[in-house]
Amino acid sequence: MQNDEREDRDLAPDDPDHRQPSDPGAEFETPAWPSQDVPVEPEPPVEPEPPVEPEAPAPPPAEVEAYGTEAAAVGAVPAHSVPATEPGESTRCPRCGTENRPGIAFCSNCGQRLVAAGAPTTVARPAAPEGTQACPRCGTHNRAGVAFCQNCGANLQAAAAGVPVDEIGPAPRVAHGALLGPVVLLVGAIGIALAWLLPFALGTGSLYDRAFGDPTGYGIAFWSGYGGISGLTSQAYFGFAAPAPLLVLLLVGLAVPGVVRAQPGTAQMAGLVIALLWAAGLVLLFVVVEVFGGGGSDLIGILRELSPAGIIFALAGLIVVIGCITRFGRS
Repeated sequence: MQNDEREDRDLAPDDPDHRQPSDPGAEFETPAWPSQDVPVEPEPPVEPEPPVEPEAPAPPPAEVEAYGTEAAAVGAVPAHSVPATEPGESTRCPRCGTENRPGIAFCSNCGQRLVAAGAPTTVARPAAPEGTQACPRCGTHNRAGVAFCQNCGANLQAAAAGVPVDEIGPAPRVAHGALLGPVVLLVGAIGIALAWLLPFALGTGSLYDRAFGDPTGYGIAFWSGYGGISGLTSQAYFGFAAPAPLLVLLLVGLAVPGVVRAQPGTAQMAGLVIALLWAAGLVLLFVVVEVFGGGGSDLIGILRELSPAGIIFALAGLIVVIGCITRFGRS
């Protein structure tokens, strides 16, 4: 019995861990749902909020009249008051507080006008470094003592003498010589002279021997040598080849001035036309008379019939044609 009483005390209701529930179903009670007979009040309707219209963008900070009356009608923010600032003063922007250089008409940070409309503004250019001079037209710093601006070609000496900038013309065009065309013409002249000394077709010996080597030669009167040549094309071929020294003198006279002056003048243009036709005639007649008019029946036979002077005349004539075209390109 004592043991049973001790166990009852140990399991007293004060112990929360061993407390016995009075009603087994009390812990699992669920709240009763409201009866369907009870009326449920409906929630008040929520009124939709009116749409918010976007604000019209304000024009950039400047005078209102620059954007017209429409910009002011949509609620443009008026610009700050424009200070009556004299050019040359250090102007602080009334809108953003930026310190601007003297003479600036608009703020370099926000674009606010700093000088009243119509007021003269002067932006001073930076002074030229020592030993240089600034071009009055483009502002480029040139080395002291040069006559013309290296950027725009303005006459700096005239500007120093007080001539207005608008009247300062560009630098005169300096005529430089050319080398390619004159050199090609000289090479062609050497080839023509060499061909005149080599054995030529339509007879025996070279053209030099026929003119001056034989006591009975025709000398400078090359037209006297047509008597022993038959055929119109052969006579024309001889007529183009016999006076070759004259063509050499013409080519030298065209090459030397071309070294001094690249652009050919009127007299040089006329000489180039003559040299071009002369050289082209030599090439064409060589093909007609010696290539197609020779006695060879095959390629080897044709090559054997070609004269050394004719081959050099043809090659030198092509070189002269190239030189003349090169000189024409300089015109």
